[in-house]
Amino acid sequence: MKIVCDFCKTEYTLNKRPNMSVKCAVCGHVWTPRVPISQKTLIKFIAALCAFISACIFSFVVIVNFNNSGNKPLITKLDEKNIHLVSDENGNNRIFVSGDITNTTNDIYGLPNIVVISYDDKDNVLSRQTFIPPATLIEAKTTITFNYMLSVNPTNVKRLTVELKESK
Repeated sequence: MKIVCDFCKTEYTLNKRPNMSVKCAVCGHVWTPRVPISQKTLIKFIAALCAFISACIFSFVVIVNFNNSGNKPLITKLDEKNIHLVSDENGNNRIFVSGDITNTTNDIYGLPNIVVISYDDKDNVLSRQTFIPPATLIEAKTTITFNYMLSVNPTNVKRLTVELKESK
């Protein structure tokens, strides 16, 4: 390590950095040597700063594109072929719902939870059950299938709807 006297500019070469003040052998000036910033340390700092800025820009672009995309995946309409009565292990009848989610956009889409709402004959909500989608992401122009067994008593259910639960 090279140190320089602050007063007379005499240069000294040391094996290691001194941890206390030093006295110049030429002029007698006493000073505490400064630790020079290594080029490797500076390069690592700049690289880390660039990576951080890049990650922030990428996150911002993804969030803006996700929130501004007008097109969203669609759930197919439910009809008789999508709804079945099945018996569980205890012999109780349960409603089994299946359907497709189609990504009609040109982008990968992060799927929110799926909500199945059951209604009675007067259109009162009997239950609102939320399910995790079968995939967290859906590729552009692709379709995935979902299958869920509801816990609501099927005797009172007259109508079902399935929605994607958008986060707020």
